[in-house]
Order: sequence, then structure tokens, then C-alpha cells
Amino acid sequence: DVCSSDLNSAFNAMLKTLEEPPPHVKFIFATTEIRKVPALGKCNIESFMGSIMQCAQLGLEPGSALGHAYLLPFGSGKAADGKANCQLIIGYRGMIDLARRSGQIVSLTARTVYENDEFSYEFGLEETLKHKPADGDLGKITHVYAVAKLKGGGIQFDVMSKADVDKVKASSKAGNNGPWITHYDEMAKKTVIRRLFKYLPVSIEI
Repeated sequence: DVCSSDLNSAFNAMLKTLEEPPPHVKFIFATTEIRKVPALGKCNIESFMGSIMQCAQLGLEPGSALGHAYLLPFGSGKAADGKANCQLIIGYRGMIDLARRSGQIVSLTARTVYENDEFSYEFGLEETLKHKPADGDLGKITHVYAVAKLKGGGIQFDVMSKADVDKVKASSKAGNNGPWITHYDEMAKKTVIRRLFKYLPVSIEI
């Protein structure tokens, strides 16, 4: 049984490292993730529970239901015990949640653009962005963009083509599995949000 007493003991030990564990952090997160991704049960216990606790500290729930965060096993990053390491990947909804909590962002949204949409944008002295989604057949994805409204009243946005997103996907060690395969749209939105963060007055380690 992957939900062994060793795993339970490791979880309880790591809970003690937090001064005030958030109330929503429960062991069920760990067992639920293992049921959804059985390979996680074969990961190094410390890396797996470390990822769970990182979610707890950030106030994010692992799993695809909310799109906050994902836990993935990586066989290429072997732990000292020879088992695969577990890595936490923050989803785009998780990034939006963290940005809003900074207090500097009024709103942060990300959208996917398809080839049958009406879409145009310009950078420079007069920056503009216009997107009217198509009805019916959307066609293929062409771009993703993110828009942030700042507390002081300013607006920042960034746009990436699908080719730009795919370059990021190709450089990721999770590019051939996990959410990049099952939730491509969400990962594309996360990618453009992450790039937009460079221009925002927030400091969030993701």
C-alpha cells in the first residue's frame, strides 16, 4: 500500500516544521494525489511530502480540479535512495491567486486566442490589445495573453504566440508529460503570466 505508515510518519513530521499549519492542509491531499497519479507513490518520500508542504505554505491545493498546482514524478532527478523525485508545478490559477494576495494587483487574467477570433495588439508608446472571441468553430490556438490591472490604476499586458509557448514547453523537463499534455491551455496561460510577472510590482517565488 503506497499510503504506508512510513509515508504517514513523514507527513506528520513535516507538519511539525510549520508553526501554524493552515487548516485546509490535510493528509487527504497526499493520498488523493497518489490515487490520481500512482507513480507519485514510488517517489522519494521526502521530496513528495516536501512538495505537499510547499503547497500548504503557499496556500494552494494540489490537483487539477482548481488548477492551482500539480505534483509530478521525475525519474531523471533521482534522489539519494534511487527513487524518482517529486516536483511541484504551480498552475496558472495558482499564480493568479498568489499575485492577487500580494495586494498590488487588482485583477489578473489570462486568455487563449484562436485563429477564428478577432485579435490585434500593439506595443510601444500607445499600447493596445483587442480580442473578440469567435462563435462556433474556434480553430487552432494562435496566441495567449495576460492582462494585469494594478492597484495604482495602471495596466500591463503581455502576448505570446503559440510558437513562443512551445519553445518554453520544449525546454521544460515536464514538457512531454503531466499538465503540458493534459492541460495545455492552462500551461500556456501560466507561461505568459510568468513572463508578465517581470513587469509587475510583485515578488513571488514560483
